Amino acid sequence: MAAGAITVAACSGSEEAVPDTTTAVTTTTIQPPPVGDGRLVIGLLLPVNDPELGASLSGAAELAIERVNDAGGVLDRSVRTVTADEGSSAADTAGAIQTLLAQDVDAIVGPASSVITLSVLDDIVAAGTVACSPTASTLALDGFPDDDLFFRTVPSDSLQAEAIAEVADQTGSQRAAVVFADDAYGRGLEEVVTGALAGGPITVVDDVPLPLGDEGFDTQARRLVESEAQIAIVLADATTTARFLESLDAFDDTGLTAVITNDAVRSASTAQRIAGLGPTLRTKILGVGPQAESDRADTPFDPPGPFAANAYDCVNLIALAAEQVGSDAPRDIAGQMASVSASGSVCREYADCLASLDAGILIDYNGPSGVTDLLARRGDPARAVFDRFTFDEEGRDVLQRTFIVGS
Repeated sequence: MAAGAITVAACSGSEEAVPDTTTAVTTTTIQPPPVGDGRLVIGLLLPVNDPELGASLSGAAELAIERVNDAGGVLDRSVRTVTADEGSSAADTAGAIQTLLAQDVDAIVGPASSVITLSVLDDIVAAGTVACSPTASTLALDGFPDDDLFFRTVPSDSLQAEAIAEVADQTGSQRAAVVFADDAYGRGLEEVVTGALAGGPITVVDDVPLPLGDEGFDTQARRLVESEAQIAIVLADATTTARFLESLDAFDDTGLTAVITNDAVRSASTAQRIAGLGPTLRTKILGVGPQAESDRADTPFDPPGPFAANAYDCVNLIALAAEQVGSDAPRDIAGQMASVSASGSVCREYADCLASLDAGILIDYNGPSGVTDLLARRGDPARAVFDRFTFDEEGRDVLQRTFIVGS
């Protein structure tokens, strides 16, 4: 799941009132791994070139830090932030990470991109620094050797596979074909979706790979139709999914009762192509994706915006973990990240959670979404809210309902 961020104007003022924010300039010098010194320093490692998701992620992280400091900070001192640009390549991010480490960050919020996270997480782990990504959902991070230092507030694609299987079960169909991008992402997601369907009422009658680089997928669409599947599950990036659906639209799809897609198709870049599909096919599309915003327009999350709650949660979990353990040392923080997210007195704002900790009460931080439970073993959400959505005649996604997957 690729997401970005834009930098937010730095604040100035007293240490007690606002965060001390620095915009970092890339350097090649790496300082020794950070150790606790009594003041929590958080690095914001988010891309700056995505005006929608980027602004949402970075704005939410900055707001969380501001509220933490307004509530008294962490360990009775204001949190200091250092901002670096994630960039668009692993090389860019590696340089930014070196800059953050050189400025003694204790924890990093980011990276946002799954691909970049996989490329640079070794460097973060080697430095002994905590990292929390709001949007890197790739399956490949599930078993990454992160030395228990990496966390995610976005659900893994393995949890999304369970959500897709649940929606498929609810169609009442008995035969499915899984269509997937023939790359590491698509093959991995196809495997876990097929596994999630195993043992249930649905039989997978065919697996249809979509070769990368093909301009059209007429051959694959014909294969799907001839498989006599009742539902098609399409797992690919937004462009590949849209191209496949356009190919499928040229065939007789009356045998299909539903076409289930992953969240990648929920993109402004595909709206026109979805709108161009015939209404018979378009109305069969059921999208499944992690909840990015509140499902009620009249009561948006605080902060609002795509995946803003995820970035907000990363900051609060880091700050609360440091408070609970009484240390800003990265490994101490990592050891409490899951603990403050479950099995205690429920709280949704840092100030309220801090009051409980000061009273000697264990906390269960739930954040803006109301669902924030991390697995102690893996550092990923144990459960998450997912959206089931359709598309209107203009190609815009329309929320049908939300549901929780996991335990």
